[in-house]
Amino acid sequence: MKTLYCLTFHTSPNGDYREGFHIGLFRTFEEARSVEQRCREQVPGYRDYDCEAEITPVSVIGECNGECVYRFVGWNENEDLDEVDILESDCYADLHQAETAFQKAQGTHPRAQWALNRWTIGQCHWQDGFVRVFPE
Repeated sequence: MKTLYCLTFHTSPNGDYREGFHIGLFRTFEEARSVEQRCREQVPGYRDYDCEAEITPVSVIGECNGECVYRFVGWNENEDLDEVDILESDCYADLHQAETAFQKAQGTHPRAQWALNRWTIGQCHWQDGFVRVFPE
């Protein structure tokens, strides 16, 4: 497998800023699309608010025979503490390769925050949905 499909829902609660809900990484585009449809029909938040779904192909570096991949992300925060200047890596099948690329990225792409994440392929995050709370 050389490509996974990343499903993310976006909302726009603050005008231009887009809040993202990373749902998961899937083996096929069709699997990601099926999860998107289920969320839109059954899951609180996605069915209740105007959400834009995005399915993005993500390259896998290395031979991915297992159930997990590694991906790092770096970001800054604006004055409202929103995540901006987000940098996301490809997926890595091997943890050591991911750690090496992670360290290199930290040296070449200045960001205030960094995380190296382990993702289980096909696992859905935010599966209980979300609610919006508006200040009075």
